[in-house]
This record gives sequence, C-alpha cells and structure tokens, in this order.
Amino acid sequence: MALVLGLCAAAAAMLAAESSQVETTTAVRVTAPVAAGDVLTAELLEEAAVDVEAVPAEHIGEAEEYAGRTAATALPTGALVHPAQMVGPGLLQGHGPETVAVPVRPSDASMIGLLSPGQHVDVTASSDAPESEGGTQRVAESAPVLWIPQGESENWLGAAEQARQVVILAVDSATAAAIAEASHQSRLHLSLVSEPQT
Repeated sequence: MALVLGLCAAAAAMLAAESSQVETTTAVRVTAPVAAGDVLTAELLEEAAVDVEAVPAEHIGEAEEYAGRTAATALPTGALVHPAQMVGPGLLQGHGPETVAVPVRPSDASMIGLLSPGQHVDVTASSDAPESEGGTQRVAESAPVLWIPQGESENWLGAAEQARQVVILAVDSATAAAIAEASHQSRLHLSLVSEPQT
C-alpha cells in the first residue's frame, strides 16, 4: 500500500510539473449564461489565467473593456469574451476599414430562415411603380451576412415583428447608400450566392 501511495504521489508531482510549464495568459470569460442582446456587467465578467493557445487572436484580457457592451451572440457560462462577439465595431471584425453594417428588410422574409452569418447574398431591387425604369436592379453583390434575427429573448434589435425581418449585411458606404435609396422606392430581394473566390 505504501508503495502504491508513493507511486501515486510521484505521478501527481509529475503532472503538476508538466502543467506548470503550460504558457498562460489573462483572458476574460462570463460567469453565467449571456443571451444575445444582454449588456455585460462587471458581475458577469471575470479574468482568469488560461492556456495561451486557447485564446483567440486580438482578445482583450481586461474585464473593464467589455463591461457595458452588448453581446451580439449567446455565450454559455465560462465562454471567453471577444470583441467580435459584441454589438458594434466587433461585428465588422476582419472586414476592411471602409466597411459598414447595413440593415436590409427583404420583401420575402422567409429567405431569412435560409441564411446564417458568413454566407453571401446579392441584393436586388424591384418596383412596379410607373415612374420606375422597370425590371430589377442589383444594388449589392456578394455581401457577407453579419447577423440574422434570433429568438425573441436573443434579438438585440427588439422583439417586434419588424425586428425579426431584418438582416445585417457588410457593405461599403456607396452600396449602403444605394440600398437605403432602393428601400424607399422598391422591394428588396435577397439571393444566396456562393462565397467569392480569393
């Protein structure tokens, strides 16, 4: 028995030595479940030492940097918090400096159910007004989807019916202006397209 206990103690010491060699960094995580649309409070955040390999690039390891910001996606207890998960500039993480987020309300709301963030869509405007030039006009091409409506409890645009019929796209400022103009004069349609080749 003494031999077995001795071997166990030695194994535990070896494991402790190995774990002490893991490089760690300070990360921020949530202490309770967070729904999309919730505002992060100081009580919901904690700083912890975690394996540096588990921390995504551009992570900010200070809780005060996230306190007061709104979550754009649901976070389970213990999840690391990242700027890209926050409402605001984080939604545009990885896009060019001239990119803006624009809401689009398609005439066929059922199309929203086929979309998910990261997919690409064309935006086409159509109008039956006599003064229009007729036909359809493409106002955005291969625009990335940033956000789609969540459940009522997770929709940071609100629980109203109109808020559940909006898709947030990433486009340049000129395209955003074209979409805004077309939305006042025409019906907007979304078409799912393949991701452009780089």
